[in-house]
Amino acid sequence: MKVVEKLNMLCGREINRDLLFMKMNYFFAWGAYAPVIPFCATIGKQRGYSALAMGITLTGLQIPSLVVRPLLGSVTDAYQCRKLMFLIGEVLSALAVLGLIFLPGATVAESIADEIVFNTLLYWVFFFLLFFLYLGCVMRSLMEDTICVSLLGDNVHNYGQQRVWGAIGYGIISIVSGVVVDWFSIGQAHDDFRPGFVIAFICVAFDVYVSAKIKVEQVKKTETFSGNMKTVLTDFRVIVFLIATISFGFFYTFVLYFVIWYLEDITNLHHPEYEPHIKTIQGLSQTIQCFLGEVPFYFVSSYIIKKVGHMNVFSLTFVAYAIRFALYSIIENPVVALSVEIFHGITFALPYSAGVAYAAKLAPVAAEGTMQGLVGMTMKGIGIPMGNFVGGYIIKNLGIVDAFRIFSIGSLMVCIVVSTMNLIVKRMYKTENNVVQTS
Repeated sequence: MKVVEKLNMLCGREINRDLLFMKMNYFFAWGAYAPVIPFCATIGKQRGYSALAMGITLTGLQIPSLVVRPLLGSVTDAYQCRKLMFLIGEVLSALAVLGLIFLPGATVAESIADEIVFNTLLYWVFFFLLFFLYLGCVMRSLMEDTICVSLLGDNVHNYGQQRVWGAIGYGIISIVSGVVVDWFSIGQAHDDFRPGFVIAFICVAFDVYVSAKIKVEQVKKTETFSGNMKTVLTDFRVIVFLIATISFGFFYTFVLYFVIWYLEDITNLHHPEYEPHIKTIQGLSQTIQCFLGEVPFYFVSSYIIKKVGHMNVFSLTFVAYAIRFALYSIIENPVVALSVEIFHGITFALPYSAGVAYAAKLAPVAAEGTMQGLVGMTMKGIGIPMGNFVGGYIIKNLGIVDAFRIFSIGSLMVCIVVSTMNLIVKRMYKTENNVVQTS
């Protein structure tokens, strides 16, 4: 409290205490992701799990997003318990990371047959620790976005200015954890990810502390709540929006999980001299994504969304994905490939901000959590699992480079479909207010 008062004196204006703690939450929560989530696929690869096995694994990890998000959104809207679920999700993530720290390490020279992998106890311990980590992340991320847009009120277009602190935390912790993992792995036959897990646990602990200080107020559920949601779900604008978020999640998967895999493969094939520093390079890729990609676009997202329109942002995103994937498919040097990561602002920060803001605008009163849960389910519960399975299958059979060529073509095709559907929406909703919201 004293810190906030001092900041008010320095700035000469009143600082919103809850939004300050919201920014701190984003910083520590996304910072905790950095040493774990992007490395899941390569951690499994080091254990001898094939791309297909990890694709199936990562698909299974998205079950909480498919089931929990819409259910949790509805429950917290009805029983006004957002903060409780917020904190439970963070504690669950902390326990899962703690389990990963003490999970026995494993490394193999070649991939283990998939049928053998799925019959080992160590695999299932690994899977369920990641499963509960993802479950906690789902609970926390849904509640934090819902709480954040509620705190912003009519200024929901400023969501990106809050969420940018997640990118800053992610970017800082990425490079720190990458360097630390490389340093602790010197002289070992495999990478030691445990120092990264320790860093993640420390971040989650700080996150629990600052989140407990956020004041959460909810509007009571109205009698017309169910009717309003039915109207929203039959609105063609919403249907097109959800199709766009599914597609966004599908392509985002290849960046979230398989860029790290890609950097490792092209290093092994073309530049083995970089192998002792591969975790630093991979960590740096995440840092560039955040500081040169996400951070600038979170700051300007409000302006771009107002000028371009929520749905046109998604069309722009799919064009950017096509270019990004095409560049991955022709670059052989992992250091040169780092330059491609600046596309992350257009391919993640901008559409993520547009999605959260548009969902808030479309949501009926007191149904913000339900609507955010629905959007999160389509992106992370449908789009990402589809991307994991399809990506894992294609990479195993064709290799990572050819896979990115296919993803590039696919993204352009999706852009055409979504843009066409958006034009249809504009014709259906001709009033000025609706055109602004759907353009």
